[in-house]
Amino acid sequence: MDTAIKIFYYVARVFFFLAFIYLVLVILLRIYWNFKSKRMRGKPLPLLDGEFSRLKKGKGMVYFFSPTCKPCKEMEPIIKKLSRDAKIKVVRVDVNKKPELARKFGVLATPCEILTKDGKIVKIFLGPATEGDIRKALEL
Repeated sequence: MDTAIKIFYYVARVFFFLAFIYLVLVILLRIYWNFKSKRMRGKPLPLLDGEFSRLKKGKGMVYFFSPTCKPCKEMEPIIKKLSRDAKIKVVRVDVNKKPELARKFGVLATPCEILTKDGKIVKIFLGPATEGDIRKALEL
């Protein structure tokens, strides 16, 4: 019985250590992404050709998504509503089909919304965002 308790405590310590490391990595990733997104504000979009040429003038959004991502599926109605809006041009990018494009923009996770104004990055949302947050960031 004494050996079973020692094994249990050993497994519990290993589990909590791994959980702690995971938590620290997640926090560091969020800090890194926050720093990176602040550095990108005000800079021009890396691509302004093809379908991205629509974003040269006016307000727009580059929406990176994955069809298998549950938060991306929850964002779909918001994105469709905003794309119907005449003032916002939305370019949707499937990261499974265009991973090189996601790398070029520095996207680490989906969903990711990059808000633009006249071809320059205004704000970056990592993860799902509400319609109100997006409209507020674009000052609609």
